[in-house]
Amino acid sequence: MPPFKPRPRLRRRRRTALQLCSCDHVWHIMHPEPDDPIVIESFADAAMLAFEAHELDIREMLVLLDERRHVTALLLNPPAEIGLFVGLYAPPGVEAPFCQTIDIVVRTEVPEAPATTHDRSCYHSLRRAHMAQGLLLLDVILVDDERVQSLAIACDPDPIWFDEQHPVDSGNVA
Repeated sequence: MPPFKPRPRLRRRRRTALQLCSCDHVWHIMHPEPDDPIVIESFADAAMLAFEAHELDIREMLVLLDERRHVTALLLNPPAEIGLFVGLYAPPGVEAPFCQTIDIVVRTEVPEAPATTHDRSCYHSLRRAHMAQGLLLLDVILVDDERVQSLAIACDPDPIWFDEQHPVDSGNVA
């Protein structure tokens, strides 16, 4: 059995966020510490990050990941045009390459029911928009203070979370 390794959590770390303003919309970019990366290996990791987003008192978090699912940046409450066209117009402060995204949407209530037709439609539209930019949308995750709902699991017949994962390189040299 592999040794237990604690998952990195946002609130335990003191982070500074780059504040940006688009028209009258103020939003932030956070970057993980280079020596302590945030890795999303499974849906459980994504769900934990979604609950962290809920605790940050934000409406939305767009997570940018590299090919090994290392988080390269977290966009907090980004304007709609950034969330939709992030692959075409990477915002200032996002220098690290990314090819995958997760959109976390904080709601006051996530019903204990299947995803709505509207949520499914939005998920598929965002997924197509990201694919057109060469990005893989891993998931849109809805979260409240008690529940988390994956639209990828709700909408895709074969969601990426159930694909066999290869071990993630931790960057440690033996």
